[in-house]
This record gives sequence, structure tokens and C-alpha cells, in this order.
Amino acid sequence: MFIFSIVFVVGIAFLAGKIIRSMQANHLPASEEGLKKDLLIYPGSELNFSSEVMNEVLSKRQPYFSHLAKEEQERFLLRLKKFISSKTFIIHDRSGFREMPVLISASAIQLSFGLKEYLLPYFKFIHIFPAEFVGVQPTIRVLAGNVSGNRIHISWKHFLEGFQYTHDGENVGLHEMAHAYYFQNFEIGSYSDDNFVTHFPSFNHCGNKIFEQEKLPGNDFFSEYALKNFQEFWAESVERFFEKPVELKTVYPQLYSTMAALLNQDPVTFYSPHIQ
Repeated sequence: MFIFSIVFVVGIAFLAGKIIRSMQANHLPASEEGLKKDLLIYPGSELNFSSEVMNEVLSKRQPYFSHLAKEEQERFLLRLKKFISSKTFIIHDRSGFREMPVLISASAIQLSFGLKEYLLPYFKFIHIFPAEFVGVQPTIRVLAGNVSGNRIHISWKHFLEGFQYTHDGENVGLHEMAHAYYFQNFEIGSYSDDNFVTHFPSFNHCGNKIFEQEKLPGNDFFSEYALKNFQEFWAESVERFFEKPVELKTVYPQLYSTMAALLNQDPVTFYSPHIQ
């Protein structure tokens, strides 16, 4: 079982209280069978969002979408519809609303907009929690996001903060989708994207050098959490690439160019290639 996650470092007393409360409500399910009746469960194929509705939601909340040319926005919406229809959304809050599946799915489309394969078919379920939640495997910890099995888990509170502060380099949606795309391409091996697979070794080569360099005093472009392991470094690199592209290109130009080739995008200029 693979598990990728964003973990909070908190005080012992706070953590204990949070775990007790959260395990009564927000916790990772072992499976999608026997889910609580008070959850909102939406098969994406039944949501049928119109382009107008999605356009309205994205224009309000998603800066990446707003910067695309009109023809690219149309292609974004087409991909978004297909992505949503291929997932089941499980909202752990009866007050959930339609922005949730639209915006969380849009994170996947943003990351993969330069790629041919973008649907993440292995990941059938997207769980949306109102705030941080508790994971119990391999240890008990409080999470803002998590990819485990064929499920993606997101804290809606922290997801929205990623779009409220669009230039801080932190975005839980992009972070977890980065984990998911890596797993789809390299662990599952089906529906892998040729461009992604071809260029990832270059990211490994360049990224490993920077991963070690960032551990030295005076280097703090990446967070301590990114230096936990190389998978977290990869996911945070995606966050930095989209949210702080100018800074990344200035501080680590080779890493930026490697990621631009890997994802077939250049967010400094909001360029997107025409791929059907």
C-alpha cells in the first residue's frame, strides 16, 4: 500500500484532542463500502455540470484558468468534464456544494494540461473533508491531503487556502495530484503519458542535486517537509512551478526548464500547447 500525504506538525496536546474529535467524524475510510449515510456521494457521470457553470466557478476561483486564452479555456472545460465524469466524489460534510468537484478536478487538469493522458483512471474516488482529517495507516496523523490506494483525499479548508494565497507556493490540490500522476505513470504503468515518462528521469537527475543542496544552510526555497523524501520534493516542486514560477526559474533555472519539459507547460507566460 502506497501512501502520500501532507502532514501537520502540531503540539502533542492539540494533536491528541484533534485525533479524538476527528476519529468521530473525519477519518479515512478503509473502503467505499459501508460509508456513513450522512455523506454526500456523487458519481461524476451524474453531475452533468454545464460549461457555463464550470466557467463561472473557475473564473471566480482558479487563476490559472482565467489566464488562458478563450480557445484554451474551452479545451480545459472539455477535459474537466471528462475527468469529473470518470470519478466518484465523496464529500464528508452535508453542506458540500458544487464548487468542490469542479475545483478539485481542475487541479488535475491544470497539472496535466500539457499532457495527452490526464484522466488518472486508477483513482476512482475523491474524498473531500471539510477540514484536516485523521489518517490511521501507517500511523495516526493529522492530514491536509493524502493519496492512498485508488483514492485521493483533500481537506477543503486547506484546498481553498491554496487558491486564496496564489503566490505562496503552497497548494494542496496540486500537491496531491502530483503524487497521483506519479503513481499512475510509474507504479500502475497503464495510461501513462509518454512525455511525462520520458522527461521524469531528467527531473530525477536535476532534482536530486537540488534536494541535497536544499539541506545545506542558507538554502530555503523548499520547505522542510519537501526534504522529508524525494516524493514530497516532487510534489512541492509542482506547487512551486505553478505558484512561484518566476522565483523557481530565477533560483533553480535548470529545475524549472526540466519541469517545463516534463509537464509541457511554461507558467511564466501561461503558455499551453494545443493537444487534443
